[in-house]
Amino acid sequence: MQVALATLNTAQWEDNPKDKNRTMANMQMASIHYVDERIRFMDHWPIYVEDEANPDCMVGIEQHFDVCVNFADRSIRYIGTIDGLVYHSKHKTYALDENKTANRLGDAWRTMFDMSHQVTGYCAASGLVFGFPVMRNRVIGVQIPPNSADPTYQCEPLVRDEEKIAIWAKWLRHTVEIFEAYKDDYEGAPRYTHSCNRYFRPCALIPFCCDSEAGRREQWDEMVPADKSPSERSIMEIG
Repeated sequence: MQVALATLNTAQWEDNPKDKNRTMANMQMASIHYVDERIRFMDHWPIYVEDEANPDCMVGIEQHFDVCVNFADRSIRYIGTIDGLVYHSKHKTYALDENKTANRLGDAWRTMFDMSHQVTGYCAASGLVFGFPVMRNRVIGVQIPPNSADPTYQCEPLVRDEEKIAIWAKWLRHTVEIFEAYKDDYEGAPRYTHSCNRYFRPCALIPFCCDSEAGRREQWDEMVPADKSPSERSIMEIG
């Protein structure tokens, strides 16, 4: 618990008056719930250690990957970060851990991972990361802020197979092809308005999209590059 709270405090988080959910106090309370739940089963789900006699070996915590997905006519670079790899001591199987936060951990939260491409893609990359394929997952959710009326912690077991990985690969290629087609022609890109509130809050680009064509050009010229994601920064640091 002390390690978890000390690590949380290294983020230098500052509360936003407009966000009453993601406050430091709520995240600290959520961390306490998380540790209380995890510690009960840690003996049955130890973290993967490649070689316990080697202090410099790979462990199943925050493993970044940078791989190529090869098709018959092209290759696509795929990067990410696997939160964890654990071992089920009773059933002798490995599982990838994926940690999530949410405002509510209900049926809608659980079922959205049944087809999650992120979960499937990480299974596809696991063979190159760890040297053996891992098709089992545990999506672990913590509710922020904790609410006594709802579960604060959920662990959803999932299994992937070769068919799901093939479906994920088709989606990956399709997504990249859309980006390549419109990366220099945002005016020509189709607008999927169901995404305007996809993550339970209005998209920050709604004012941009609702502006006139001339207004969008003016806004575009004033934009600056987005910060790199944690996975992108880690891959750049590795090499």
